[in-house]
Amino acid sequence: MVVVIPTQTLKSPLFIWAGLCAGLVILPVLWLATSWAEIRADLWQHLIETQILELIWNTLRLILGVFIGVSLLGTSLAWIVTKYEFPGRSFFEWALVLPFAIPAYVFAFIFIGTFDGASTPMNSFRQFSGLDIWPQVRNYWGVLISFVCAFYPYVYLLVRGRLKRQGQEIYEVAQTLGCKPIALFFRVALPIAWPAVVGGAGLAVMETMADFGAVSIFNYQTFTTAIYKSWFGFFSLQTAAQLASMLVVAVIVWRSIEAFMLRGRDATGEKTTRSRAVERFNLSARTGWLITFLFTLLFSITFIVPMFRLVMWVGQAWSPSVLNHFYEYLSNSLILSVAGGILVVFCSLFLAIGTRQDGRKRMKNAVRFATLGYALPGSILAVGLMMVVLFLQKKIELYTGLSLALVGGVGVLLTAYVVRFLAVGYSGAHTAVTEVQPHIGEAAQVLGVPLWRRVIKLYCPLVSPGLFAALLLVIVDILKEMPATLLLRPFGWDTLAVSIFGFTAEGDWALAALPALALVLIGLVPVYILIKRY
Repeated sequence: MVVVIPTQTLKSPLFIWAGLCAGLVILPVLWLATSWAEIRADLWQHLIETQILELIWNTLRLILGVFIGVSLLGTSLAWIVTKYEFPGRSFFEWALVLPFAIPAYVFAFIFIGTFDGASTPMNSFRQFSGLDIWPQVRNYWGVLISFVCAFYPYVYLLVRGRLKRQGQEIYEVAQTLGCKPIALFFRVALPIAWPAVVGGAGLAVMETMADFGAVSIFNYQTFTTAIYKSWFGFFSLQTAAQLASMLVVAVIVWRSIEAFMLRGRDATGEKTTRSRAVERFNLSARTGWLITFLFTLLFSITFIVPMFRLVMWVGQAWSPSVLNHFYEYLSNSLILSVAGGILVVFCSLFLAIGTRQDGRKRMKNAVRFATLGYALPGSILAVGLMMVVLFLQKKIELYTGLSLALVGGVGVLLTAYVVRFLAVGYSGAHTAVTEVQPHIGEAAQVLGVPLWRRVIKLYCPLVSPGLFAALLLVIVDILKEMPATLLLRPFGWDTLAVSIFGFTAEGDWALAALPALALVLIGLVPVYILIKRY
């Protein structure tokens, strides 16, 4: 006997939920467009005369530099680790992912505090060497190096994973046709890995456009710094929203370029069951040790030296008062990140269940829109949400006479976290829910079990390991998030990331080191998960 489940009544709440989540993402972005209804001529005249061309040029060349830099470094590292045998290869295979735990804004102040001409290491170097010449690092190249060091693991992980999934047969065929190792890379491996290169470099570019901390530390003017200055310097949320809408256009243009570069390409690169594992080339002893030396140098620059500098600064600034402030920043961070993580996972679970039970196009489109927030910089979400909340607050006061303090509350910040990181939570929740046999949920539906009871009594116990992993990833992402937290946090709710911004703005690297070290150690959790997964 075939049981017909009344899908309209049973699945409608899940679709409504997906629509609400999608609305949280779309509404702030659409609201930014309304900001152009009124323009402050004096501010825009100032921006056009002094900054706008600089903002566009700085942002464009930084995006291009990061794309090229992480593509070259990440792809070459992945190819060497996958196809060549050299001393220490198995160690570097996972060690090269560790810089992923260091946020870009932490790399930025470590880079300046170590290599700036006025830093202690450089003063010691000049005294020892007698040289009084040292290049400036507070410029485009300093920002670019910091971003490449922070974001190359995106490309490295994805390209290495794709190359490992390809069987040995394709390389053997190419070798029989006379391809040498270098030709093998350019004619076989690179076309295979191209979707992973573009995907990883695209993630790095999105992070670059969203960054506020690193560029502000270098005093490198981009759209994110201009948004902050317009809001808190010129006290014009309207102008900040207009700049944010321009950044939205940049995000859309980049996503279109990325789709164009991937047209007609297989994005999965899945390995067939009969393929043999990729075999590695043996190198001469001299070449092998040269590669080991270069990899050691890179690992030292991107992880060992930053960790050493943080520990040294922590030792210099250690005091009871510093520790007390640190506990305050840590407690604020944990409260916000855990609360935000639980909300994200809760929303993600309902979206994942809805996708599993309702495979119709409207549901998939709603979920697709709901998870677009990860592609939007935190500064855009902050400005858009603030405009929506201000509008709602004025309307509530107008029609009801109630004076609600919606602005400056924790609720707005938690909403921003949900919008920004729903894609991260949904990825883990969807993977966990798909492992549950469909007939289990269908049986509960036939018996008339309400949706909320199915979620609590049925799905939560079955998918708890996957949800916990998703929760950890979201919590770590929220802990490291700076722009939205800086712009929307309630008064007195300084977090680890916000405290780093405050200390580095004053050039006090030693005081910024303890919260930075805490973020790096916490950031090793998702790095471990990524290493195990890829």
